[in-house]
Amino acid sequence: MNQAKINELLTILADGSLEAEDIAAMTAEVAKAAADADAYLANDPESQYSAAAGMPLAEWVLLEQLEGGLIFRGDTVADVYEQITDAFGEDELDLAVSELISLSEADAIIKVAEELAPLYTRVNFSKPIGGAKLQVVLVRTAKFERFLELAGELGVAAF
Repeated sequence: MNQAKINELLTILADGSLEAEDIAAMTAEVAKAAADADAYLANDPESQYSAAAGMPLAEWVLLEQLEGGLIFRGDTVADVYEQITDAFGEDELDLAVSELISLSEADAIIKVAEELAPLYTRVNFSKPIGGAKLQVVLVRTAKFERFLELAGELGVAAF
């Protein structure tokens, strides 16, 4: 994985919420995992990574770096949206989680997209880890095309 592209992808996702030094440290972790997976795993005995995850270690480490408000996982759209509203803070979004519960998944996704537009685009990102059915990131709509390009170049599914 190209370190400059990893850094740019993380910078887009952080959207100003992280210092450049923090993003550089996250990038270095992913790059270490990409450079030598065996050595990385030997130095990280607590890793939950398994080849059965169906993704390279570097992608797994990338996803781990997004924990703490940059990636959202859940079994339903309402679960994921609840995490998004927590990340945005109280009274930042008008749509209530309760409004999504009775909707089909497709209708709930549309409602969430409408709530986040025009500033953000909700993106399914990589294969969900941790047993969740859904795993999404939010990308500034203005940077969406570049984000998709970077994800493709890094071999990480984004749709």
